[in-house]
Amino acid sequence: MRIITIALLAIPGFFILILTIASFDYFYYPVISFKAENAAEASLEEKYNIDFVIDESTYSKPLGEDFGYYHIIAHPKKNPDLEVAVSVDEDMEPFNDTYLEMHWREELKTRFGLLYEELYGTVEKYSYMVNVSFSEEIKAAYNHNDTYEEILQKEANGIGNIIFANVLLESPDQMDDQLEKAYKMIQHFKKQNLNYFNIEIVYFNENLKKQRKKKDSKLTYNEFLFKHLDERAVRFYFSYDSEDEESIKELNQLKSPADLEQYLKEIRGN
Repeated sequence: MRIITIALLAIPGFFILILTIASFDYFYYPVISFKAENAAEASLEEKYNIDFVIDESTYSKPLGEDFGYYHIIAHPKKNPDLEVAVSVDEDMEPFNDTYLEMHWREELKTRFGLLYEELYGTVEKYSYMVNVSFSEEIKAAYNHNDTYEEILQKEANGIGNIIFANVLLESPDQMDDQLEKAYKMIQHFKKQNLNYFNIEIVYFNENLKKQRKKKDSKLTYNEFLFKHLDERAVRFYFSYDSEDEESIKELNQLKSPADLEQYLKEIRGN
């Protein structure tokens, strides 16, 4: 009987212990998130010598892991549109941030915007989205004082570009003209000797050109795409990888805009 009584008393104690331990994960660490935010801000400003603003922070601890970490979003004070992610451990030590990648991506976005405007005559906020990747060797060799353009000139074969574009058609028989523009875009990237590049263009039917509202021009690429999924008409996708012999052959076989027709896919059900 005594053993049973002890066991019964021990069960609540065990659960209290578990709850106490869990409270650190779900209450204590989130409450002191301001310490992680301060550590992230100080780390960014020391590394890049510019002022940053913290936007938000969350704490998470993956199931089965001994330690959790803070995921913090910040931006340079003078550039609110440049979103930077920072990881901070439970000891309030930042161990990773995305500033360099986002900084160089923004430079690529500006650079590509000139080409987009040259091809399509205008640039709206929803027009395109870009991504850039660098090899680990390049990341280690360059810093925030180096521009994307400078790195491209020296390290093109270690860089990859990913381009997403939204294009509004003016008529259903406009695709020959659009293929010519896509061809010029591919030639632009080919001349840069990039490690790889992907181009995806979503063409929206002519009705959207007539019906879209002014506020649509303020939407981001993804917001616009999601809002007008039903107005999509055709998708163009071309991918190049310098380490793939078949991909190299495929790129070199492109001799005219007409050769790109095979990379068009009609979007049905819209």
